[in-house]
Amino acid sequence: MSAFADRLRQAVARRFFVALRRATHRMPSRLRAPQRGRVLVVAPHLDDEVIPCGGTLLLHARAGSTVHVAFTSDSGGPNPDPEARQRLRAARVHEAEQARGILGYASTESYDLPDGALVRHEAALRARLAETIRSFSPDQILCPFPGDGHADHQATALAVAGAAYDARFAGEVWAYELWTPLWPNVCVDISAVAADKERAIACYRSQLADRDYAAAILGLNRYRGLRHQVAYAEAYYVCPPLEFRHLAAELDRLR
Repeated sequence: MSAFADRLRQAVARRFFVALRRATHRMPSRLRAPQRGRVLVVAPHLDDEVIPCGGTLLLHARAGSTVHVAFTSDSGGPNPDPEARQRLRAARVHEAEQARGILGYASTESYDLPDGALVRHEAALRARLAETIRSFSPDQILCPFPGDGHADHQATALAVAGAAYDARFAGEVWAYELWTPLWPNVCVDISAVAADKERAIACYRSQLADRDYAAAILGLNRYRGLRHQVAYAEAYYVCPPLEFRHLAAELDRLR
């Protein structure tokens, strides 16, 4: 591709990005309570099911929803030593089971793709996700926002966008925030379950040794709650699958 064509493509993507920002800021977020249904949570790592959206999952459990969590990576970390990676993975699997006991979701699966390298496995990830969507038949898919500041999260979001198209998913995509705050159009009041979310995050002791995820994310949840005058809220960008696919494609063009 010529340098001119490449610059033109990037300029178009930036214009779309700016237009999206303006549109979402013109459209204030609104509170929505989780309704009973079939919910697929796509989490890049073992702990991404609770840190960004654990309160929403707790409310879905109260509402009687059937929640299935698909972990896309093996969560073994960046260590080049395969034994060390396996030890970390085993610890995180155990921690995930403890967190699941609090979150109350029905089922789980792991694709075991290499942690930190999902960008090299997007085709395989897309195919696996399409299988899961077809077999589980969700009403909602919770996944990372495509602009989240982690390569594995971005790769997972792009794979979800493609898989939803492949599987002819007709429900809603709820894109959550973790490393990068997004521009929400929906917030969920999690005030009633914030303490349980904190307990579920605390199950991931291997991940809390060098950073306090609970304090950080609950601080963000408190900030999100200010606009809606609630104590804690989780924020999402909610859209139909075709819009999500378009959004993911345009953000992928930005370099």
